[in-house]
Amino acid sequence: MHHVIVALLPIAGMLIAAKIAGVLSMRIGMPSVFGELLIGLILGPALLGWITPNETTAVMAEIGVVLLMFMAGMETDMVAMRSVGRPAFLAALGGVFLPLVGGTIAMQVFGFDWQTGVLIGAVLMATSVSISAQTLRELGQMRTQIGSVILGAAIIDDVLGVLIFAVVVNLITGVGDLGMTLLKMTLFFPIAWFVGDRLLPLLVRLEKRLPQREAALTILLALVLVYAWAAESLGSVAAITGAYLLGILATRHLDPKHIAHDGTATVGYAFFIPIFFVNIGLQVSPNDVFSAPLLIVVITVVAIITKLIGGGLGARIGGMSWRPALTVGAGMVSRGEVALVLAGAALAAGVINGTIFSALIVMTLVTTLVTPPLLRWMIPSAAPSTDAVAQDEA
Repeated sequence: MHHVIVALLPIAGMLIAAKIAGVLSMRIGMPSVFGELLIGLILGPALLGWITPNETTAVMAEIGVVLLMFMAGMETDMVAMRSVGRPAFLAALGGVFLPLVGGTIAMQVFGFDWQTGVLIGAVLMATSVSISAQTLRELGQMRTQIGSVILGAAIIDDVLGVLIFAVVVNLITGVGDLGMTLLKMTLFFPIAWFVGDRLLPLLVRLEKRLPQREAALTILLALVLVYAWAAESLGSVAAITGAYLLGILATRHLDPKHIAHDGTATVGYAFFIPIFFVNIGLQVSPNDVFSAPLLIVVITVVAIITKLIGGGLGARIGGMSWRPALTVGAGMVSRGEVALVLAGAALAAGVINGTIFSALIVMTLVTTLVTPPLLRWMIPSAAPSTDAVAQDEA
């Protein structure tokens, strides 16, 4: 109980600071998530050192990102997603290929072997769906062509990144059953879709017999957590992917006025989600920043340029005009929870050292910070609402 008591004041400080920073960020024309990320960096070990990350805040942050991705799934227009399938897939391929090649070459320039380079490239492939989703949500772009392409491409990127990462770690260490990992990934999506497609109608019928509307929300949120757990533990994909998948399924069976929409938003944005964004900034320490400055700069520049060009070029080949295509690339720049998980797994497996890990942490934070203002700058001139893929060849 003592460790919980100790965490209460830092959590209160994170919540208040996040909301103040979010409001100030919106006052200067930036999404609130930009301020929430930045305040975590300011209050954390990297600068003031007033708040340090701990196990309690880490768990709350994890719940926050799961809820955020569930809501992103509920706000995803599957009709629009299917209509932008080609540009989303090609943007994902571009957002995978260039970071993989760029990361491999950059690490070899610094004297590391090709296996380490490919591993770093796999980490750079990941796209932070949560950061892009939150920014798109605040800019009213979730159900647009651009939003659908970014979210679709980001999900594909994460799956491919985890897959390639698992293959490379297996080749380097010889540990783990690669075939079983691939089988789990292949089976998870159809099984999770089938189960959710059957469970949600049962929930709709059950809630008519429940004395309180909140009871249905409680059951649904529990199911979100189960899907997040199953995605990572059983399917070998990121936990956020399971939450996002259930959110998509929820749109098929729940009324737009269902308590799941407002209820999840209230629970998430009042408590868990601000902690998630602030907690990202808390992960950086002074040692991270000064351990290998040149390596950090190179990896960060490679991470930004390869996603911007790779995702943008893929979307352009997929039929989008240049400005919206580059906006898609900008929306794929942010790395986040998946990159952090992969970097931590690589460090734990002994395939990268602390210097490389620190560089990846700083890269994740920088790309996360630049994405919201970059999207905010790109979107106003980038066709705010389109139901089909632009065929403009200009």
